[in-house]
Amino acid sequence: MNKILIPFWLFLLCGSLFSCYDESNSYGNTLVDSAFRNITVDSCTVTVASTVIDSLETTGQGLALVGKYTHPVWGTVSASAYIPYSAPSYTTDADEVVKLDSLVLALSYGGYSLGDTLQEMRLSIHRLQEKIFLNDNGYLYNNSSFGYDPEPVATCTFRPKPGNTERLEIRLPDELGEDMLTRLHSRNDQVSSERFEDYFKGLVVVPDPDVCRNVVSFSVGDTASAMILYYRIEDAIAEEAECVISPNTEKQFYHVDHDRAGTDMEGLPSKKIEVSSGELNNRGVLFGGIGWYSLLGFPHLNEILQQGERVSIESGYLKIYPEVGTWSEFNALPDSIYLYIIDENNVVTDAVTDYLGSEVQSGTLVKDESFRENTYYYFDISTFLQEELGAFGMYKHSLRLVFNEDDYTQTFRNLTFSDQQGKSPIVLQLTYKIYESY
Repeated sequence: MNKILIPFWLFLLCGSLFSCYDESNSYGNTLVDSAFRNITVDSCTVTVASTVIDSLETTGQGLALVGKYTHPVWGTVSASAYIPYSAPSYTTDADEVVKLDSLVLALSYGGYSLGDTLQEMRLSIHRLQEKIFLNDNGYLYNNSSFGYDPEPVATCTFRPKPGNTERLEIRLPDELGEDMLTRLHSRNDQVSSERFEDYFKGLVVVPDPDVCRNVVSFSVGDTASAMILYYRIEDAIAEEAECVISPNTEKQFYHVDHDRAGTDMEGLPSKKIEVSSGELNNRGVLFGGIGWYSLLGFPHLNEILQQGERVSIESGYLKIYPEVGTWSEFNALPDSIYLYIIDENNVVTDAVTDYLGSEVQSGTLVKDESFRENTYYYFDISTFLQEELGAFGMYKHSLRLVFNEDDYTQTFRNLTFSDQQGKSPIVLQLTYKIYESY
């Protein structure tokens, strides 16, 4: 399991609270008289709210997300990759005669995809008009952007093969290749390591909005997403050669757009908000790439203390049901989700851990392939509830439901689930013991 209690979450905003006692519950009333009674209820109130991270860091991830996908509830997300390049190592002797064969952009597939990859994608390649600079803090984000030529230098239509070792090669204009080869061969100062990014600022890979219906990841590294100059050395026997122009991996990033028109999110601010599930048609949402996560509260937990001289919580199990119709084989459910404990100041204080208390507990996904409405994530939050019982004011906590950091910064993984008034209500099953005397 992933250990993800890290400072990334310390600045995220927080959410609401939750409730737990059903006055009509009669479980345990037929037990023989004793000093205590066990009560089990599954109608405990759980409040749900959602909020969006201000911005997600997408520089230096070693990948680029590219494409467009329309979610059945939350609108359309699209991603474009910004790739600057570093000066290459060119070793052909300047006395040789060289001739260009081609210049290509060689994209290597990553392992992630979203949407039906049997459908074609169309990408357009544009030249950057602005040099990429990192922010003062050394990062770029999903909402960062730089100017590029609206006229593409190349386009490519293909069926993606995520996870395939086959490389997608997109031919770039011969004029660009000739100019680069000439400058490199003559050791022109403009293609030196200090000035290369002034001469050639980089490329932007943009999905065609009319054709793309899916998103894929491309690896970015020394040879992944590199430009390759193929040329011949013209001597007595022509010799084929190549020059690899590698991406500047520190400055490479991807930009995300989210079209929320016609959804329950339309009209909401794009950041620094907390939205109750009632405003989202009784839903909570987690969404990588654009940064949504959810908050769970338990406002009436302490009401069970009124039922006896002493009350203790024996167990608490939380079930979160993904909404049917929001996931499919093309938009698979995340393998793992996580719960963190936050205080009144919205600061993470701890995580909901496994039974040994050593690792962050990932929600166990129980899939029902026959009846999808019976698919759910399962958490044991007994320890959290035991420690929370009797807490008031500044000592009271709630829970933050999130993906791990990589899912937020490297994917568009998403989860849509209901509050207790929705189609597939969230459930907290609570067992507690009432001591009549002690």
